[in-house]
Amino acid sequence: MRRAIDVTERLIGSSCRVINACEALAAEHPLLVSRRLQRVAGWLQEASEQLGRGADDLRATNDYVALAPAFAADAPELMIVATAHWIGAAAMLAQVSERLDDSFTSLMDYVKGGTAPLDLSELFPKPSPAPRRISFAVRNPSLAFLSRENRRVFCIHVRRQRSARVTVAEAPRRIFRGRAPPIVSTCSL
Repeated sequence: MRRAIDVTERLIGSSCRVINACEALAAEHPLLVSRRLQRVAGWLQEASEQLGRGADDLRATNDYVALAPAFAADAPELMIVATAHWIGAAAMLAQVSERLDDSFTSLMDYVKGGTAPLDLSELFPKPSPAPRRISFAVRNPSLAFLSRENRRVFCIHVRRQRSARVTVAEAPRRIFRGRAPPIVSTCSL
């Protein structure tokens, strides 16, 4: 639960910084600001999901403590602190969400008023210069280099020959030393 609350607080802090920057840029770059505010809305939704996971974890911990209160030790006190921390994060999330809504509303009013400079070039990414092509001079090694043995490279020129497969006619001639002969039954039946 602590991890979920920490992630939530980091997302809320990032959202606050972006909202502050967007409020300063809104007059000159409304399209850019609208994109950034949409990204902040996604962050706040992720923060809300993290808070939901934290609440689920708190509920599971509460259930475990209720099952075995003798083994709970100082869990109830820690749960009280964690619950207060969760409530504070939820309040911060609500305030930042309201601020985001206010920023979106004021941006929409500014754009609808007709005085906003709408530079459509902000919508399209700027073309980046083509990457430089780096060419290397590749030499084909000489056959003399490939055929000689040196300390680093050892080339095997002759392919190792596999032994020929045993044919049916050669099979009885093969002798296996160290193996007992098959047991012959003395009973004729």
